[in-house]
Amino acid sequence: MLAQIAMLSISRGRVATYAQLAKLLNTSPRAVGKLASANKLPIIVPCHRVIKSDGTPGGYSVGDITIKLKLLEMEGVRLINGKVPRHYLIDDSTLIRNFRELLNYASHNMLI
Repeated sequence: MLAQIAMLSISRGRVATYAQLAKLLNTSPRAVGKLASANKLPIIVPCHRVIKSDGTPGGYSVGDITIKLKLLEMEGVRLINGKVPRHYLIDDSTLIRNFRELLNYASHNMLI
């Protein structure tokens, strides 16, 4: 559930790296990738907004990377030479703030 809240913390039109989410969740980037790949609600929980630290898209829970790329494009995220430019990355402080707000909301409304 925390991984889903972390993915929901990434604003539309922005991306976060597996490493950023790993730091937020106190785990490894590989574990975040495993959690993202197990996402059963890929449109609702936006795992398509999670990319590799080198800017490449990484995998997608539905299996077809073209869907991930199309979803990012629909949100205004453009790839250049197969990579997401750094200016689309959500900054750590905004990610943390969004995560805390969503976590607080979820806990007070008994969603978790």
